[in-house]
Amino acid sequence: MRYAKTPLNPEEQVQLLIVRGLDCGYIERTHHYLSHIGYYRLSAYWLPFELPSDDHQTRNHAFIPGTTFDSVLNLYIFDRKLRLLVMDAIERIEVSIRTRWSGAMALCYGSHAYMQTVLFKDSKAHSKDLDKLTAELEKSSETFIVHYRNKYDEPRLPPIWVVVETMSLGTLARWLRNTKNTDVKKEVMQGLNMPTIEVLENTLNALTPIRNICAHHSRLWNRRLVMKMPVIKRLRDQMVPQDAANFQAHYLFNYLVTIEHLMHIINPHGTWKKRLLELLATVSEGELRSMGFPADWQQRLPWREVQP
Repeated sequence: MRYAKTPLNPEEQVQLLIVRGLDCGYIERTHHYLSHIGYYRLSAYWLPFELPSDDHQTRNHAFIPGTTFDSVLNLYIFDRKLRLLVMDAIERIEVSIRTRWSGAMALCYGSHAYMQTVLFKDSKAHSKDLDKLTAELEKSSETFIVHYRNKYDEPRLPPIWVVVETMSLGTLARWLRNTKNTDVKKEVMQGLNMPTIEVLENTLNALTPIRNICAHHSRLWNRRLVMKMPVIKRLRDQMVPQDAANFQAHYLFNYLVTIEHLMHIINPHGTWKKRLLELLATVSEGELRSMGFPADWQQRLPWREVQP
């Protein structure tokens, strides 16, 4: 099948939405948002407001009577705020892991421990990661990297507590997983109150695509994720079961439970949970179900402790 859809300008897009039954209100306002957000990007948020098709295989494109453009826009704004909150938490988690891993490696093996192949389980993977890191550092214009290059000749690369600041969460997860010394990993694991090294590593692997979704401004709200958050025994009663129907464990709820647990360790007196609950209160139960929230979520820890 050949793609043959004709591009539409914002004025034509507004008229198409009106024909399909969307109450666009003040036309110029709708035109403004379509011009700055994009028809295609917003279409993911009006999908729940469309009438179901007869065959359940193709989209009807007709809107449920009474649907307004503001309903769609509010859902889009909710998702944007949700991404910012989740990114805020993952940033803190990432920085904590950087600090604990680099500190433990440095204290055990010295300032340039990451350059020693013998300290890593897979020498080929280490060599590949080190080559990639070296190439990135040589091109870097970060002030602290340039300062090191200008001041020191040996070793070629900066100390571990400097280079770790350039690592993404995915890169950091690879370095941590490949680290040979389990005492170093336990330092990170215990610092985040995680039950095992395996759970720590699998949690980082699961959080990495979430971090990338947030960083690239993609839809998070009702996204079905490839990975499930690993089971943490002390959080079992708070989480949706791994084998829950309709892939419920693949949606955001279990991630939020784990993120809240980590945030409580890292910043026990912070307001992240309160801000999240305040945001969740702005959407309907149906929209919460689209994120994998169980019906009794407000009666479960940790959400029943603080109400907006």
